[in-house]
Amino acid sequence: MKKIAWIAIFIFAASVLSCVNSSKVYQPGSYSFKVKIPAGWRKIDRPYLLITKEGPFLQNIMVQNRSIRKSFRYTKKKMQKEMLPEEAAQVIIDEYTSDKNIGNLKILNNAPANINGHNGFKIYLTYIGPKGNEFHTLYYGFIKADTFFNLRYTAGGRQYYQKDIETFKRMMTSFEVFKAPAA
Repeated sequence: MKKIAWIAIFIFAASVLSCVNSSKVYQPGSYSFKVKIPAGWRKIDRPYLLITKEGPFLQNIMVQNRSIRKSFRYTKKKMQKEMLPEEAAQVIIDEYTSDKNIGNLKILNNAPANINGHNGFKIYLTYIGPKGNEFHTLYYGFIKADTFFNLRYTAGGRQYYQKDIETFKRMMTSFEVFKAPAA
């Protein structure tokens, strides 16, 4: 029993220590973006960048690039190279609308946006999660060549949304797209 407890403590300590480096530039080799992670935020192991300060259900920032050839989970729709930003935004709205795990979806703002020189869109939405909690999401997206980029900030309730929205906006200013090296 003591051996299992020590193993659990070791795994916990290793996971905590892996989060210490979270204020450096995030630039995974196979992705074509880099962004400065805010001090005090930690990475959560995912195939995309997901960070949180106090826990992913309180607040999180997600940065992702995905091939436009990849279908979305609920609608099976795909982005297209020649899509206008408002058309790409509609694909995202349709995806949220089709997600049966969320309720009371409200699109509070859907507008064009410039994401560090890239023409895209900004959607501000709220919804109720599967456990009845309210979430606020600010979602930015744009298409560059064959890649759809999205940056989003999600927080539980208006209090957490207001608490870290400026951190998200500052982080967005460090967002850079670069040509990924050939595999």
